[in-house]
Amino acid sequence: MVQMLLRRANIDEPSAPSPFDEPTGADANTAEPLKPEDAPAIVVDDTTALSHRENKPKKTVRFDEDAPPPEPPADLFDPSSEPPPPQPPSSSAAADTFSANTTHFPHPKPLPDLDPDDPDFLETLHSKYFPNLPADPTKLAWMAPIPTPGSVADQESPYYPGQSSLSIAALRFDFKGRLLAPSRSRAIPVTKGLHHHGQAPEAAGYTIGELGILARSAVPAQRCVAFQTLGRILFRLGQGEWGGGGDDGDLAKGLWRTAQEAKVIESLLEAAEVPEGQGHRGSRSYAIEALWLFEKGGWKEKFQGR
Repeated sequence: MVQMLLRRANIDEPSAPSPFDEPTGADANTAEPLKPEDAPAIVVDDTTALSHRENKPKKTVRFDEDAPPPEPPADLFDPSSEPPPPQPPSSSAAADTFSANTTHFPHPKPLPDLDPDDPDFLETLHSKYFPNLPADPTKLAWMAPIPTPGSVADQESPYYPGQSSLSIAALRFDFKGRLLAPSRSRAIPVTKGLHHHGQAPEAAGYTIGELGILARSAVPAQRCVAFQTLGRILFRLGQGEWGGGGDDGDLAKGLWRTAQEAKVIESLLEAAEVPEGQGHRGSRSYAIEALWLFEKGGWKEKFQGR
């Protein structure tokens, strides 16, 4: 044993065959044929065992909360130890409770229904529907009923027919520029469209001052009506229908002075000088027509004695 371990290797000794050497003919003949690969195994499941396993009942877990509460025993409470039933409140206590509840949320007294014939109609209207708004009777004057003909309020109208004299600024004209007398203005029905003004609502027609306000309106239709009417008034004024510019023309000079105070010519020039394609074309056309009628009428500043 020791001799075998101590034996030294000799390079002359034949070496063992290398696994990388090509096999000889004898070795090739003696080599065993290769075994074919193993075929895949076929496994058959046992469905009977699976169905038997599925038929087993599922396990469930129950808790105490799912169980119905236990019923108390019939002798749990002694009838003799029950408290007496509550007594109904007395009438005085109920009245005190009712009065306390009603006075906690007081309600204002309902106002009477509105009557248009009531002299305090505007005050009642304000107190019923707009109690928190400041009262301004002048803004509600147009809602007041028209005074009865011949009444005290009717006689105080600035265009009452029975007056001995009238202010020139109070004179009214129709849409054709004709002067309307007070008696004539009251005979014209409201369907003619001459009653849309605040002063003297019972009288038809418009003053030069009211037409000057409409000439600066933001509504183009109102400007057109004002320009057309003012142009016709200025034409009649220049033609001397209400007197000339001399000493006998106090009415004509008064009308011209009223037109100057209302800035009539300035409003017409401003509307006529709007560039083409800008603003309202209708109001521009009526303003140009009114200025042409003013020049066609022939009224000049020299007729005023200046």
